[in-house]
Amino acid sequence: MLLKKNISLLFCLAIPLLVAGCSFTGGPRGRWGFTPQVQYGDPNRLGTHSYTFSGSEGFGIFYMLRGGSVDLDHVRGAADLTKCAYIRADAVIKKGRRGFSVSPAFEITTNKIRFQYPPHWDALPQTEKDGIAHEAALIIAPVVAYNSTLWHEMITWKGTHFMFIEPEHTSAFSWDDLYSNLIGVKLAMRAIKDGHITNADYDEAMTSLIAEEFEKLQVVSRARAKEITESVRGTWHTTGKLIKRNMDSGYDDGMVTPSIIPGYTDEEPISRTMPTFDGLDELGIKVKYTISSAYFENGELKRIAGIKTAVEPTQHFPTIMENIEAEAINKYGYMIR
Repeated sequence: MLLKKNISLLFCLAIPLLVAGCSFTGGPRGRWGFTPQVQYGDPNRLGTHSYTFSGSEGFGIFYMLRGGSVDLDHVRGAADLTKCAYIRADAVIKKGRRGFSVSPAFEITTNKIRFQYPPHWDALPQTEKDGIAHEAALIIAPVVAYNSTLWHEMITWKGTHFMFIEPEHTSAFSWDDLYSNLIGVKLAMRAIKDGHITNADYDEAMTSLIAEEFEKLQVVSRARAKEITESVRGTWHTTGKLIKRNMDSGYDDGMVTPSIIPGYTDEEPISRTMPTFDGLDELGIKVKYTISSAYFENGELKRIAGIKTAVEPTQHFPTIMENIEAEAINKYGYMIR
């Protein structure tokens, strides 16, 4: 869970000490985030990534000519949720257990995965189970992590206050959110696929991958980022208000495209594919993925989806996103792409 730093610095610093950086089910630590028109980061001070609290992480909003505004806390948080989901999925499948759950930090939200194994599963050699578990976890983890961050935007849009301080609708679907989250998911998967799974190896890999990715996306200096973002003051944002939102979740065409501020590059933005469960059937593994929160808005999203049971992201998110996009345009007059 990523809280926007629109509240006092003193209070922001106090909360992490109280919750020790863990989710309600022991998942990865939490981080603070920013709305895209404040707190610009320094590309020369990205710091070292830390799944726990051992690093010296840089933070803030960075502007990329081919990636738009990127919140480094969102990148890190989504990456770590991906790693956590991978570790849990891999361990559970190896042992043939029914499922697992994972939650983002600071948030009473639970992602649940339940497995159905092939009939011959118990007869398979453990080495074969281990291989299947790894491949299945590589597919499952990014789906869970990305959709969990999308759910966060959905319930915040509808009014959820996290820790009683999150400014609800004010920062939901800000133009940096979904793309920043997906960067984190993709980078974590690269680290895991390369075998960097222990905390120390993963942190080292993520530190390098973030720097490489920012260079690929053509990150600009802090001063330039502020100048570019200020060029759309009055059209994309005003003091304390975001007019521009990015609701390109990928559920329409499978791709998530960043919001690029016009006039600063002729190159195309770098879009990314939304993670899916494609490939699980080939491994003989079937899953049921649900998400729920202990907030009033959970019921509102179920109503929109037309269900009484828990929301299944891959089935119900398209309908929910259609509702939110229509509301953004018709009720608030926002730009959403």
